[in-house]
Amino acid sequence: MQEFKHWKEFINRVLIDSGKFENPKTEFKGDAEIETFKSTEKNSLTEIRVGYLKENLLIYLHIFNPTIPGYNKFVEGDYFHQHDFSEDGKSYGNPALEFNESNKRGIFEILEQGLTGTETQFILNGKILKSIVDTYDEPQYISRYDFTNRGLFEKLFSKKIEKIDGIIKKEIELNKIFSGIKNVLQQSIRNNA
Repeated sequence: MQEFKHWKEFINRVLIDSGKFENPKTEFKGDAEIETFKSTEKNSLTEIRVGYLKENLLIYLHIFNPTIPGYNKFVEGDYFHQHDFSEDGKSYGNPALEFNESNKRGIFEILEQGLTGTETQFILNGKILKSIVDTYDEPQYISRYDFTNRGLFEKLFSKKIEKIDGIIKKEIELNKIFSGIKNVLQQSIRNNA
């Protein structure tokens, strides 16, 4: 198996070789390098946005799709910590993941499994007013997002969005947005990562 030298090479190889993503567009924000991979599927709006700090530190890997604004808000500002995939039971640590075997396995698992959970949207006249995101990560942990620009007073004393006349409730399985990738590197990476 080919050895990977750093995060960028590893992630590019996994995503592009899967056939599900195009070569990335790259931009720089401060010290960070951000790559955006667009889906090769004709009608898909899904992108994977990856942030690197130097070649051997991975800041984030976000799966983005404009049809799930609640989930996009959920991952906004979310980044990896040093011990996120640590096998020794440690948690958190410094920001960013080093390029090592346990972290490569953890990232590959995220890409392989795809998204889990649901986003329940409350829509009025074609506009999403509220989203409830349940990623099934932790029991009883659900995130709610209000997209109405109502002030606190209005939120507290007006009718709940769910009760407004004409509201349409729509549930989206996040796995249908990104179901994960399968590719030729899969077995090699799993065994050697």
